[in-house]
Amino acid sequence: MKKLFLLTLSLALGFSAIAQHRVAKSDIRSGVARDQKVTVGKDMAEPTAAQFAPQAPVVVSSRYQGDLDYAGTIMTFYDLQSNQFVANRMYQLPNGSVGVTATMSHLTSNSSVPDRGTGYNFYKPMESKEFSSGEWIFGTVENGEGPDARVETWMSGWPTIAQWGDNGEILLSHGNGALNCYTREHAGEGEWQFRGALPNYPEGYPYNEYPTWPRVVTTGDHHNIIHVAAALQHSISSDETDIRTVLFRSEDAENWTVSYGPLEEYNYHIGTFSADDYALAANGHTVALLYSGQLTNSVWMFKSTDDGLTWNTFKIWENPYEGRSFDFENGEPWGMEDTLFIPMNGAITVDNNGTAHVALNTHEIIHTTDNEEGYYTLYYGRTVDGILYWNDTQEAPMQDTEHPEYTDPHLRNPNPHHVARLWWPDPENPGYVTIVGDTTKWIGWMPYYEEFGDWSNWTNYYYHGDDYYPKFYGTSGQPALSCDPQGNLACAYSAPCSDPDNSGYYNMNGNQYFFRHVYVSYRNVDEGYWHQIIDDISDGQDAFEFSEQENTFTMSVPNTVNDGEFWFGFQTDPDVGWWWGSNAAQTQASENVINAVRVLADPEMVNVPENHDAVNPVTTTRIYPNPVVDQMTIEVNAAQASEMSISVYNLMGQKVMDKNVSINTGINTPTINTSSLSSGVYFVTVKANGFENTMKFVVK
Repeated sequence: MKKLFLLTLSLALGFSAIAQHRVAKSDIRSGVARDQKVTVGKDMAEPTAAQFAPQAPVVVSSRYQGDLDYAGTIMTFYDLQSNQFVANRMYQLPNGSVGVTATMSHLTSNSSVPDRGTGYNFYKPMESKEFSSGEWIFGTVENGEGPDARVETWMSGWPTIAQWGDNGEILLSHGNGALNCYTREHAGEGEWQFRGALPNYPEGYPYNEYPTWPRVVTTGDHHNIIHVAAALQHSISSDETDIRTVLFRSEDAENWTVSYGPLEEYNYHIGTFSADDYALAANGHTVALLYSGQLTNSVWMFKSTDDGLTWNTFKIWENPYEGRSFDFENGEPWGMEDTLFIPMNGAITVDNNGTAHVALNTHEIIHTTDNEEGYYTLYYGRTVDGILYWNDTQEAPMQDTEHPEYTDPHLRNPNPHHVARLWWPDPENPGYVTIVGDTTKWIGWMPYYEEFGDWSNWTNYYYHGDDYYPKFYGTSGQPALSCDPQGNLACAYSAPCSDPDNSGYYNMNGNQYFFRHVYVSYRNVDEGYWHQIIDDISDGQDAFEFSEQENTFTMSVPNTVNDGEFWFGFQTDPDVGWWWGSNAAQTQASENVINAVRVLADPEMVNVPENHDAVNPVTTTRIYPNPVVDQMTIEVNAAQASEMSISVYNLMGQKVMDKNVSINTGINTPTINTSSLSSGVYFVTVKANGFENTMKFVVK
């Protein structure tokens, strides 16, 4: 049990009690969470002291295979990579190549950054599986290289990239008064072809702003169907902005349809979600769209299994105050019955079976009658921490459960305010709180170490400056998910490092603070739970220099091509805060590096077949549609021709269908007729030359 003694814990309200004091009005900042004003939960005076009980150490930096493989792909002085979390900036081709993008500028003195644009680098693996044997086409920052020019011919920002076609890539960024599209038939080779601008707005849109903050993925048998999420932002006045979320779809990168997407059905496409409040994921014919990051709305996911033509709705987390503003109702102030533990930053991926997986960071807020109109109190610190997990085979929305260990009904009974709550009062030790870390629900949090130093001043471990609270909210944030062909998951996120053996700390105003590191937890597809906080990938043997820098803006390859292999990226910064932040903490621009890291997970963490190093005749399989009515397609990506058996089983384990087919090199799409099967859940197993994969499907 991890316990933290709090001198001012309010059990009646279930507060987490670190940093629960409202700030003086002079410290109020605006422009956070769709222009709502925020009262940061801290005192201007010295914070309340906290006494920590001894903690069990967390094992980090020891569970991956060998040294971490990493490369500095892009150097940039422009350091604000996202408003909240980074999505759809990396991808991997079936041959193992990886593309990486970032917003890049090489100017240090011009705050208007006229050279800003897409920094791009591309990794080509050699026949050897050793990472170092591959080639980055623009070299690496460690070798004094990297891209020296942006992709575009004009000032641009917020790039997003994906596979396009069998071997190509597609890139979008906003700038020059448009959302612009570029493609290449062969990834990493030749000149980018400018395909024109996307439509500016849906029919009936009353303004003329162009789309911004894009995310792109592709679906289809040959990655030919393009999906883009973006935002339209019209400034009505200095205090009001009309923000609308839009979706684009194209099958040729030139002719586009634009709509408000599935959010329009709920009238949440206008003024609800802001720039960078969304992420996309795709696999085969499945595309999933995540909306998170708003204090006054729920977390939504929309999923299509027919290339974005129709959508299914999942409300992942339901905000008990959905649709209510932090103002007045019927002219009267209103308050929350309890503090609210709320998700914010999000990440999403879709595995080869079509299951969507979501990671969300959490924090805590309250709005009471003591708050002025438009104001709320945001708490931060260790006890409002946590990275939450959900997938679409689970209940939606997520629910709190009964907690019989408590006598107080406020804590014992299911409470919608506590669904995203990791830290709870310890019923056996009044005045303490402890992590209730369900390994199926929680990915990780800021790790503990055996001797984590003097925590009498909680500000030691968390710098929550003007740049940071709208980018993280909770202590840990900016999660990124990566999924391998087997369905194993890895999640990386940014959190402060309090390792006493690590010299990675800095001083500010006479206080010691710890730099942020990037931690990775793993989920074995066969086990169904998370091995929490296993690796510190910014403090490996080959990455020691990262330990004395700030590591933020985590991103990932959502779907990798090798079992047990995951790819992440993050920005390293020698200075705290951001030069181009809304309330920049840095006094001048510093040199930032966008790093790519390949992690080979320890086999104890994930399911890696024994013949992992052998050449399988089948590299990936998936099924669609799912649910199915009359006919199901089994997509097989084969490295060589062979015979393959297809067997279907019911829930009792009885074989109800059997079929043998011949598959050729490349993508194969054999079908099975399911019209004779009654409605229910089934499993299909494919076998070919030692390869075996079982996938669940539903017959309507």
